Amino acid sequence: MTTADTVDYVSDMDPAKKQVKKPKARPIADAGKPIEADKIEYETVAEIGEGATIFKLRTLDVFLMGYIYDNASYLAQKPQSNEVGIHTRVNQTNMETVRHGLTGFVNFADAKGGQIVFKSQKEIVNGRVYDVVSDEVMNKLGVRLIQELATKIKSLSEVSAAEEKNSVGA
Repeated sequence: MTTADTVDYVSDMDPAKKQVKKPKARPIADAGKPIEADKIEYETVAEIGEGATIFKLRTLDVFLMGYIYDNASYLAQKPQSNEVGIHTRVNQTNMETVRHGLTGFVNFADAKGGQIVFKSQKEIVNGRVYDVVSDEVMNKLGVRLIQELATKIKSLSEVSAAEEKNSVGA
C-alpha cells in the first residue's frame, strides 16, 4: 500500500456496523464431513449495513509520521524547581493524523441529516505540500471519532514484521 492508495473504513460507532457471530470456515479437507452442533466454532465479524458512513483513509509517509510524533510530547520545567515533566499531546497527535490521513467520506451527515461536504486545504510540513482536511470538516468529526480514525490510520502507516520480512530482497 502506498500513500496514494486509500482504504474504506466504517467506524465502530456507526449504527450500520454490527458485530455478528458466524460459523468459522472449515478446512477444505473437512468440508464434506458432518459436524456436531456443539462443536461448531464461531467467530465475530463486522457486518456493514446500508447507510453506513465510509471514511477514505490513507497511510502517512515517514516525514509526516516523524513530524506528528516529534510534536506529540514536550518537556516542561516547573517554575522555581528542578523538576522536569514530559507532557504528551494525545488529542493533537490524533487530530494531525486524521487531518493528513482522511481523504474523503461517503454518506456522512450532520445532526439534522444534511450531507457534509468534504473539503481540504493545503498545508506545508517540513517543506512538503499536503492536502489536508479543512478545519470546518475536522470540527464536525468529534474527539471520539478522531481518536478511532487516528488509531486506524496509524496502524495502516506502520510496517508489520511480516510485511518487513516480505520486502527483504525485493
